[in-house]
Amino acid sequence: MRRMRWLALLAVFAMMAAACGSDSTTDDTQAPTTTEATAEATTTTEAATAALAFDFGFDEATGTISLGALAAITGPIAGIGQALLDGHQVYWNGVNANGGVAGMYPIDLVVKDNAYNPETNVLVYNESKDSVLGFSSAIGTPTTATIYEDAAAANILVAAGSLASQWALTDNVLLNLATGTYFAQFANSVYWASAVADPAIITADSVIGIIYQADDYGQDCLNGFDFGLTNTGFGRAYEATYAASDTDFSAQIAGAQAAGVDVLYVCTLPSALAGMLGTAAALTYSPTVFGSSPSYNPVLPGALGGGDEAAGLALFGSFPYYSLGAGPAWEDDTPGMIALRSDRETYGADVPDEEINAFYYFGYAQAQTFHAILESAVANGDITRAGLLAAVDSITDLDLEYGIGPTGYGPTPKDRISTNLDNIGVPVSVTVNVFGLMDVTGFYVAPYMVDWDPAG
Repeated sequence: MRRMRWLALLAVFAMMAAACGSDSTTDDTQAPTTTEATAEATTTTEAATAALAFDFGFDEATGTISLGALAAITGPIAGIGQALLDGHQVYWNGVNANGGVAGMYPIDLVVKDNAYNPETNVLVYNESKDSVLGFSSAIGTPTTATIYEDAAAANILVAAGSLASQWALTDNVLLNLATGTYFAQFANSVYWASAVADPAIITADSVIGIIYQADDYGQDCLNGFDFGLTNTGFGRAYEATYAASDTDFSAQIAGAQAAGVDVLYVCTLPSALAGMLGTAAALTYSPTVFGSSPSYNPVLPGALGGGDEAAGLALFGSFPYYSLGAGPAWEDDTPGMIALRSDRETYGADVPDEEINAFYYFGYAQAQTFHAILESAVANGDITRAGLLAAVDSITDLDLEYGIGPTGYGPTPKDRISTNLDNIGVPVSVTVNVFGLMDVTGFYVAPYMVDWDPAG
């Protein structure tokens, strides 16, 4: 381990400033030979690494920073997991193509498949934790819950592939700067459905229910749902859970139908959503359905329509179905989405079109978030694990330019909720919108969510 050497750091910055500060409009020097270029690069790397304090996941000889990614390449959310990983890798490919973090520290992404299984996640986390600085992606709420305490004890920073608001209560698990929490999705949507939608979807005559996954993911949805109901004066008439491994949802859907639920909230995975909607259709039961952001995948209409996307979209419209946390559209002309599309073309041309969806965006933005923290840590001269954690709070008022506005972190749980904004989409053909969702609300926030504090 090497302590910070500030004089060396200043020398490197001086060299960089001198190289970029010439007023000459022509360059008469000859390109260095391969041997000279290699020697120069080695000297620069040595000087740069001499300026840094480091411990885990850093190769002093090459300046390479190793980060872990706990991905769901197989298992029940493989479609989500691969798309998220694709976006993540494409972003880091772009960083490396431009020299790496601070233009000189390339990223080596150590990918492990957790199959969205909590026990498997512990195994693959332990396989990689001693060789990486931190985890720039760890997909899943129940999976991340199995490792965050160990990671906290080891000062390991983890970017959660999860939107559970509970992570704001930790010091080492980060929420994505580009999207809100499950809690916010559900709490906000009750307000929108009752006070903004025209005509109102939730009224005094509505019978409201919820079905959610029986784990921390589902609990965050439920908590936000109840918070929204309390603040709007409504109550729920039905509640049911399911296990992530379940494939039969007859009892839950039949129970909602028997209770007379006409506005049904679901906090699910895509496979479970398909099972629930298919079961409801078979029972000729068609409540209005609101689903959490991980519930919908644009491949579902084709699957439910027996290969006919139009037939599947008609099924979604017959409820109708509203997707919470829809996020920006692939086609948006914001600087952030323009850059995302450009990077896909330049650094991810081999990514299949069917893997370009909202989860791809999530993974890309997740890497952006971690990159910003790494840049701050390098500027501080400290990329130890403790140094990386210390750099988190310096990320404030950062606008990733997706239309959400400035976000960031801070020392309190409230500060670590990057945004409470949300938007709602409805399913459309991927030929209309690549992400398969058309925004029907724009970004909005319920009055009672503006100053919401996850710490209570």
